[in-house]
Amino acid sequence: MARKHLAVFLKGFAEKILNQEKTVELRFSQNQILPYKKVTKDDLIFLKVSGEKIIGKVVVDNVLYYRNLSKEEILKIKQEYDKAACMDNEFWEKKINSCFVSIILLKNPIKFLAPLSYKKHDRRPWVILEDE
Repeated sequence: MARKHLAVFLKGFAEKILNQEKTVELRFSQNQILPYKKVTKDDLIFLKVSGEKIIGKVVVDNVLYYRNLSKEEILKIKQEYDKAACMDNEFWEKKINSCFVSIILLKNPIKFLAPLSYKKHDRRPWVILEDE
């Protein structure tokens, strides 16, 4: 059962997904929050730039979830996914004490010819739009 999601990105990252430079999305957290355990293979993710419009979409190729992360496990995730995720050292430094991670492998990105508007009035970085 495929879901539709809205993911909010800092400027530049959604564009990297659409250009196929970034093929993995990592969402670390201290608590079990979205998208943890709510994304599955073949789900559709709409890509929104923070403070801007939806600029494209991408399909979930696969997803891995980890909990109770140790610093060693986070460093192992960094080693394996750093290049595909296009994250800098500052990102990894901020995430080193995370407890949960969703590792989302991406495929088939499509950039929209015209960006879509979506009225979102909160600061959540991930929203489930609908279940199909």
